[in-house]
Amino acid sequence: MAKKLNQTSAQLQKRNEIISRRDTARTNWIAGVSHDIRTPLSLILGWAEQLEHDTALSAKTQQKAQRIRIQSEKIRSLIEDLNLTSKLQYGAQPLRCHSVILGPFLRRIVAEFYDSPLANGCTMDLQQAKDTENCSLCIDSALMTRAIENLFNNSIRHNAAPVHVTVQTQHSHGILQIIITDTGTGYPPAVLHALVHGEGENTPHILGLHIVEQIMEAHGGEVRFTQNVPNGAKTILTLPLT
Repeated sequence: MAKKLNQTSAQLQKRNEIISRRDTARTNWIAGVSHDIRTPLSLILGWAEQLEHDTALSAKTQQKAQRIRIQSEKIRSLIEDLNLTSKLQYGAQPLRCHSVILGPFLRRIVAEFYDSPLANGCTMDLQQAKDTENCSLCIDSALMTRAIENLFNNSIRHNAAPVHVTVQTQHSHGILQIIITDTGTGYPPAVLHALVHGEGENTPHILGLHIVEQIMEAHGGEVRFTQNVPNGAKTILTLPLT
């Protein structure tokens, strides 16, 4: 019996080592590819931006340069998402948590996003309940900002302008909810199915939303994706208050 247990233990240990090496190799490979792509992509972005603002070129050529820049920025965002989701999945992304007051934190995120080119064709509204203004959260503010901005981006990218995004807050019994809704077409059924039941064959692209799930889980919170009434998407972020 002891011999069999020792053999089983050795097999399990060997199996865990193989899985660990595989996961480490995958994380390192993604990080390496991301690093190698950044330099040529930065050059493409820089040249495209120069051509976009070169008045010696025709308006049509400048417009093509603008499109190259926009698509290159999308590629850069996807690379960052891929690298981040890999680190979060294998615990290689340390949380740098500190105390944050909710009111100023959300106002900064909404204001900065609204002033960015990403918000073209979008209007935004922040409705904070008075009793949440001074709520304290212990979070990694950079990661939480990323999660919220991913939801803003999702509302804008997948809906025709104009789209209105609303951010609301409420809390009860030490639990905070940040509710983000939009006036678009809502989450497609295939996307909701993948988010609720997990990814499978023919899963639509949900990397940005998956990162939101991972960030919330890392903070001991959760996220719920649903449809807004009468139309649009609705996402509820739930976090424990400190």
